[in-house]
Amino acid sequence: MGFSHYALPMTQTLIQTDGRSRAVLPGHSNETFLMRENPDGSLLLEPAVITSAAQAFYDRTPELQQLLADAAAAPTVRRRRRDR
Repeated sequence: MGFSHYALPMTQTLIQTDGRSRAVLPGHSNETFLMRENPDGSLLLEPAVITSAAQAFYDRTPELQQLLADAAAAPTVRRRRRDR
């Protein structure tokens, strides 16, 4: 799969899709993006991070964060780990 560069302004790179609708994004290997097609046909790629439902719940629930922080700070949780 190839891509071509043409004389475009510095902020633009010409990207061509192959027969399977794939595109190469130079400088962005192994990254994840959300893609939105705008009404004018332009595509917006937004960097994305995938998290589990449990992590998302924790991130949006300050009460849970505080509960777990308090539990982790409790003296009953502090115990020395044995060396193996």
